[in-house]
Amino acid sequence: MASIKDLKKEINYIFGDVIDEANYKLLINPDIDGDKVDAIVDEAVTAYEDFYEKINAGRKAENKKDYYKTLTEEVTQTVKDLMTKIEAL
Repeated sequence: MASIKDLKKEINYIFGDVIDEANYKLLINPDIDGDKVDAIVDEAVTAYEDFYEKINAGRKAENKKDYYKTLTEEVTQTVKDLMTKIEAL
């Protein structure tokens, strides 16, 4: 398992990329509704904050390996969902 510090950095990097992708999509296609992009960005920021809190809460978990594995799978699914929404714009 990667360290908690590395996991936090990875989460930061991934959600930063999601936000950049949403903003880039709006930049290259100004016909897209900016409010929809803002909603996706807000959702990404909220998810980032939630996962950051869950990482910190995992320090008290009984089975840390399973906790962080499940958390990583949840992050992956959330990012896939956000990217699907961006592609649908």
